[in-house]
Amino acid sequence: MGTGRRWKAAFDLAAAQGGPVALRQLVALGIPRSTVQDRITGEGWTRPFRGVAVPPGVAVDPATRARAAALAIGPHAVVTGGSALLLHGVADRPPLRPQIIVPWEHRRPRLTGLDVARTTTLLPDDTGHDAGVQVANVCRALLDAAARSSTDRLRNWLVDARQRHIADPADVLSRARAAAPVPGRGRLIEACRLADDSAADSALVTEVERRLRAIGFRFDVPAQTVEVPGRTLHPDLTLRGLAVAIEVDGFGAHASRRSLDLDQRKHNAYALAGWIVLRIGWNRLRDDWDGFVAELRQSVAQASTAA
Repeated sequence: MGTGRRWKAAFDLAAAQGGPVALRQLVALGIPRSTVQDRITGEGWTRPFRGVAVPPGVAVDPATRARAAALAIGPHAVVTGGSALLLHGVADRPPLRPQIIVPWEHRRPRLTGLDVARTTTLLPDDTGHDAGVQVANVCRALLDAAARSSTDRLRNWLVDARQRHIADPADVLSRARAAAPVPGRGRLIEACRLADDSAADSALVTEVERRLRAIGFRFDVPAQTVEVPGRTLHPDLTLRGLAVAIEVDGFGAHASRRSLDLDQRKHNAYALAGWIVLRIGWNRLRDDWDGFVAELRQSVAQASTAA
């Protein structure tokens, strides 16, 4: 294989691994170490960790750093905790340092900028591969993240995982109960209990109402019902004295084409009855609360004018 083809293979490998490539991998392709060093230096490759580089033009975001961390340690390294949840699409706020575990028989690497722990409890089913590195599945990632996470945060991650059909809280609970008594295990078990369908939805309604009452909104107790031809609608929350309602989207929201169709018919029925209905789920509560409040204030103003 000529030099040009070797470097093409190197760039293809980096792309397949989400951006980073270990220097040992480049040498294994037949590129002399001195040539590797010269090109990395001359072209200004990013060096997130010792022994790993990222080609020019590739953004070194938290996901890239997590994969680079595992490559820097070696094939036995496993991305876990918040870093693994980020790669799975469950968490959107990465930990300050990539979180990695290694089997106990391997020494902890002398690398800065990483959060590395040795473990004796890694099971064969705890990991899979993603872009060339080992990544803990959601159950194991949550178990490792639990030591530094609150019950509420764990519950929110579980809700996100369930809504995105990535993991079921029942599976996480089973893995947590089977685990050794590690730090945070009790919190994760409690979060799983809260994250069943009814508890999670109820918790979200309660949290939305609590936050809105704290900034001056007042609600009907119990919420009003809305009579439409052939049925009675039961919104989760209704504002006192106004035809404004809030519907909370929990686990089951949009889980199937049939449920989406029913949601659309329900929304249309509210509109024909003269009601303004806003919807909110866990992601909006966490990531865009101010935006939702602004929409609610606008809806209150609109309903007040109409009245």
